[in-house]
Amino acid sequence: MNRWNNLIDLKGDSASIEIINQRILADATIEGTNLVVLVMAIMIACIGLNMNSVAVIIGAMLISPLMGGIVATGYGMATYDVPFIRKSLIKLSFQVGLAVLTASIYFLISPLTTPTDEMLARTTPTIWDVLVALCGGIAGAVGNTRKEKSNVIPGVAIATALMPPLCTAGYGFASGNYTFFLGALYLFFINAFFIALSSFLVFKILKVPPHGNVAEAHFRKQRLILVILGLLITIPSIYMAHLTVKDALQEVQVKSFIETNMNFEKTSVVSYTLKDKTLTIDLVGAVLTEEQIDQLKSNINNYPRLQDISLSIIQGNRNLNAEEVQRLINSRIEKQGKAEKEASYKMLTSKYYPAYERAAADQQVIQILNSQAPLLFPEIQSVRGGTLTALHRDNDTKDGTFGYDRFMAEVTVRTPLSADDALRLHDWIKGQVNMPVILNVQTSNAPSEYYGNGIQW
Repeated sequence: MNRWNNLIDLKGDSASIEIINQRILADATIEGTNLVVLVMAIMIACIGLNMNSVAVIIGAMLISPLMGGIVATGYGMATYDVPFIRKSLIKLSFQVGLAVLTASIYFLISPLTTPTDEMLARTTPTIWDVLVALCGGIAGAVGNTRKEKSNVIPGVAIATALMPPLCTAGYGFASGNYTFFLGALYLFFINAFFIALSSFLVFKILKVPPHGNVAEAHFRKQRLILVILGLLITIPSIYMAHLTVKDALQEVQVKSFIETNMNFEKTSVVSYTLKDKTLTIDLVGAVLTEEQIDQLKSNINNYPRLQDISLSIIQGNRNLNAEEVQRLINSRIEKQGKAEKEASYKMLTSKYYPAYERAAADQQVIQILNSQAPLLFPEIQSVRGGTLTALHRDNDTKDGTFGYDRFMAEVTVRTPLSADDALRLHDWIKGQVNMPVILNVQTSNAPSEYYGNGIQW
């Protein structure tokens, strides 16, 4: 039994009570060096969050002096020193207020106003943040009470991440986004409370002596307060963790549904969005039939977490412009991991960019035809057209590939063209587009849209 006790003994290499007391007092100081370091840490964290730089954020967490005030609060609770607890909380409140104020000023003047991924990660704390703060607080208190300080404290500073939530709260305040503000502050208070609580537990294990005579009733009152505060702070994080797990499992089943049921030969899934109990899937390629869509709506009920989800299919053959291409690519890569994004972007660009490039070239040609054709042929009123898509079949494999080999030009004229003028117009358009041309000439008052009756043969 003694052997096991020695394995988890916290007292063997602990510093003396006097040294621990001096360290706590020194770390809890907010004047002079600690104040300057705090302001610098705030600015570094704001820049890191603004630039979405993990390395810069870690640097801010390493130099932040916020841990001192929190550990001092836990030390005050362990020694039952109410005046010391009050002073520590006042100092910590000042540091928190200064951090949020400085961050708010920074984000008010920063030209970069879009929230980054690092900011978003600090707005929805869960029960896992509670566990990290509790474990980190214990490790930090143990490291802070050794005879020689180790590298535990810097690791705890990174794990518990006190500075980034305050800077994110400053961003929320500056931008008027109070979801950000409240969510980030909640994460900070989770970290602060459970670091203080775990420090209290370590100091009690080390049996730091109380300051003055303390009645048993005071012990019971303090324990009751700690339990109530712990529950009040933990319960919302458990609910958020439940929502996070639910969303993650739903996302897994959505991906499984799409991969299993929507692997069509001539139709591709471009993007999908799950919002307000509606799964919206954007398709390009061959249009699905009503029977296929009904089958998909039936199949989605086979997934337990998607049974109350309605399916909405957006599809259609269409020429993609620049904005549509970029939107479709962005919507796809947002749902993929960082490591996959570069390859995915190249793949999607090669898939959709040719359609955009062809449409852009057609628009440019139509502009040229409409500006120059009336100068050569005064009868011409307008020109419309575009490149036709053709399927080139392979006799050996019975398969085919799509390509562009014809340009369809529809010309509207005020009075009919002669046969010679129509031939010259055909050859001129062919020279502009550098491919065979199908020419349809219509008079502006033609009774039908189906016949080229604008040529006088």
